[in-house]
Amino acid sequence: PAKPYTPRPTHFAPKAKRVIEVFCSGALSHVDTFDYKPELIRRHGQPLPGNEKLVSFQGPNGNLTQPLWTFRPRGQCEKMVSDLVPHIGALADEICFLHSLTNKSNTHGPAENVMNTGFAFDGFPSMGAWVNYALGSENQNLPAFVAIEDPRGMPQSGPNNWANGFLPAAFQGTPFSSTKPIRFLQRPKGISAAKDEAARAALRVLEKENQTDFPNDANLAARISSYELAARMQLTVPGAANLKAEPAHIRKLYGADSANKNKAAFANNCILARRLVERGVRFVQLFHGGMGNQDTDTWDAHNNLEENHRQHAAESDLPIAGLLTDLKARGLLEETLVIWHAEF
Repeated sequence: PAKPYTPRPTHFAPKAKRVIEVFCSGALSHVDTFDYKPELIRRHGQPLPGNEKLVSFQGPNGNLTQPLWTFRPRGQCEKMVSDLVPHIGALADEICFLHSLTNKSNTHGPAENVMNTGFAFDGFPSMGAWVNYALGSENQNLPAFVAIEDPRGMPQSGPNNWANGFLPAAFQGTPFSSTKPIRFLQRPKGISAAKDEAARAALRVLEKENQTDFPNDANLAARISSYELAARMQLTVPGAANLKAEPAHIRKLYGADSANKNKAAFANNCILARRLVERGVRFVQLFHGGMGNQDTDTWDAHNNLEENHRQHAAESDLPIAGLLTDLKARGLLEETLVIWHAEF
């Protein structure tokens, strides 16, 4: 579209008006969290039937292992959820659980691509890019699609998770963070506000002349729209990202006051996600886990699943539950699709 950020109508009245996607990079164990399998408990310590001598790329198969945490019925629906995530489990009545999904790859990077673009190969638009392309933006001063990285780093597939693929670049996600400022948002040192505005005024004159000379150049119009959004973001992002404006009881609800720095950082990112959707951002990706040390920085528990998952659940259980609780209290949950998932 020549005006990529203009709101565009839907074919039908949608129930969900915004999406928050919480992505657990490295992949949490479904059988230790939400996917209760009594047969796995009964067969604890036995080889996998029919695959006793199977050798995978990780080596020979070990015996079956029962969940490392006790499952209990939660909420009025009595959904079985493990003690690893008690705060999320307490909200079971607010959650739809899907246990039927599979992936096309057992390698983290391509699997992340599948979960966020539908394809294992690079080069395809992400979910948020498609939403941005189809519907435009509800807020002309903020991006329609934002990706909030874990302070420890990007997920393994990196920007592929929020890429525009073959769609115009205007529809890619904009990286945000509660711990790092957006790059190039501030004026360069030595450039006054008056000089900056004078340069923008001159650019507007040139852009208008170019659009008159090339009225059907959608790429030119899209690029101009992107630069204009960047200019407006200089004024709006500082307010949207001002987490100090949050009262103490909200910070406590999310766990942002925790002495655990990773938990506090993720909690702040959850608060930032809520602040963005409140302001009309349609699609927010929220990553927990960044590709540093696979055993400590992501859910990729190759060596010690119990220690790894205990650490990451402690960092994310309360913040995610706080996000759901806060959205519901503000009347936003009815129109917000919150997805919590991983690549496997």
